[in-house]
Amino acid sequence: MWESFLPGVPSLPVLVAMFMVVLCRVSAVVMTVPGLGETDVPMTLRAALAFCVTFTVLPVVQNRLVAPCADALHNPAFALAIVAGELLCGAFIGWLARLIGLAMVIATQIMAVMIGLSNVLQPDPQMGVGSTALSHMAVMFVPVAFLTTGLYALPLEAIDGSYNLFPPGHMILLGDMAKSVAVATTLIFQLGFQLATPFVLIGLLFPAMLGVLNRLLPTIQVYLVGMPVQILGGVFLMAILIHVTTDVWQERATDLLQGLPGLVFRH
Repeated sequence: MWESFLPGVPSLPVLVAMFMVVLCRVSAVVMTVPGLGETDVPMTLRAALAFCVTFTVLPVVQNRLVAPCADALHNPAFALAIVAGELLCGAFIGWLARLIGLAMVIATQIMAVMIGLSNVLQPDPQMGVGSTALSHMAVMFVPVAFLTTGLYALPLEAIDGSYNLFPPGHMILLGDMAKSVAVATTLIFQLGFQLATPFVLIGLLFPAMLGVLNRLLPTIQVYLVGMPVQILGGVFLMAILIHVTTDVWQERATDLLQGLPGLVFRH
């Protein structure tokens, strides 16, 4: 009866199945992408955003979903496989975007270690031994940067093109996914180290200078004299380079996000 009123439009059960399939992939992206997938963002807001994006994406990709969704209505096992694949594909895109955001966190953690703000002998009961104030600052900075610069839109745009690379109902390329995550992790650690290079150089040269000073003046308390100078100098250097560091990170993050699988294979 549905086809008699609206020729060429899939039946209502197929439309509902198509909507749920797209919603699975979109919700997985929204839950993992930086800025939108933070725990501080209300769940209702994320759900509303996922529904809005699903309504936008569905008319574009519906031709690729009719056949698998119609088959899934008669095969529960196939339907579960499609849902699992959609969640995996969405989480894959969102996690690649989150890895790009972690580059700034890695860089600030390296900076904190090199300027003496991270010390296992002086644990912070609130932040923990392996966490520093600078890395927490970066954790708060990354979502703000994604939301204010529009970087969050690139993973959402990749959803459309991801249906060309990961069509529903087909075998998931787990090997290629794992390789992409490994390559992205390598690039992110490399970018984080590059952002922290000035602090790494100072962190290596300053102890050598203290060693020479200790040889010249054996009676001086090197730790008591050197640590305040190292911390104050590192904070001063960060105040000078923070603007350049964030600009370089934003530029590199934009380039890496434009290389997401869904954007590369969109056409």
